[in-house]
This record gives sequence, structure tokens and C-alpha cells, in this order.
Amino acid sequence: MRPSITALLLSSALLWGSACQPDAPSVPTEEFPVDENLPPAVVDLPAPPPASAFEIREKNDDDTLRVEGLVGYRERYLDQDVVVRAVVTEIKGDCDPGRAKKRGEFCPQPHLMIRDDADARHELMAVGYTNDFLKKIRLKAGESYEFKGTYQLMADGFVSSENGLIELKAVGEHEVPQN
Repeated sequence: MRPSITALLLSSALLWGSACQPDAPSVPTEEFPVDENLPPAVVDLPAPPPASAFEIREKNDDDTLRVEGLVGYRERYLDQDVVVRAVVTEIKGDCDPGRAKKRGEFCPQPHLMIRDDADARHELMAVGYTNDFLKKIRLKAGESYEFKGTYQLMADGFVSSENGLIELKAVGEHEVPQN
């Protein structure tokens, strides 16, 4: 099908006409006088948040670190032994090596995701243990524990994390067996 010459001429004229229009003249605001009869503008903004909303709580009442405090004051704690009280939000890497091998897959390194509470913004990985250790101490997602370990950016088998991670030495009173 050939387009009609009339349709081509019409579309060309529209494109040429819209592209060649001069810019609209600018009018200085001084030319618009203020109308004294109008009421003043009313701005209804929410109240500003309190200053405490911008503070990073570094420690809990029992003097253990918070995940938020550890991440917020990273330079102070990096490559140091720390004690963090946090809630386990996820347990990852629970895998049967026999089944994984049959399927041609690898089991991921076991690790925990921990936060100050379920709705907290910051999250850390806790690594350096075996699944047998977790089963022995009966660690459960959704519960709070005291994690002792070294705060670092990377660990064996784990890449750098924005928030860092904790290489575990103990959970509560249960020491992590060292390989």
C-alpha cells in the first residue's frame, strides 16, 4: 500500500509548522501586581520529626551492640570482636549434600540474616558455622540471640557486603566449633 500524497503533505506541514514556532515570550513577574485583597497563602506542612529520629542507637540496654549501631559506626568496629543482640530473620544454607550432589547442585555456605527487629532497616549476615551447630543449639528464626564474633567486610566463601558481616565465634553461651 502506498500512502496518499495528501496524507504525506499534511503530516509534513504539521511537523514543519510545530517545529518552527518561536518560543513563547517571557513575562517578568514584576508585571503582575500583588492583589492585596487576596488572603495570604497558607502552607500546611507536617511537624518536623524529633531530633531523636536521626540518632543512631549504637547499643542495647544490656550494653550489647545493635545491628544499626554496628553498621552506623562501622569504622569503629571493623575487624574487631563484637557482641551483637539481634533477631534471626532468615536461616540460609540448610542443605542435604547427598541430594544436592545427585541434582548436580552445590550446597550454599550456611549463614544467618540478623536484624535488630523484624522491621529494622539494616541487616547483617552471620557466618562461620555449620548446620550441625545450629541444630545442636536449636536456633530458630524470629528469636533474639546474642552473637559474638568478628565484624568484617568479607569472610571465607562470602563476598563483600555493604553492611559487613559477623564471623561467628559463639551464639549465646554456645561456642562455634572451629574447623
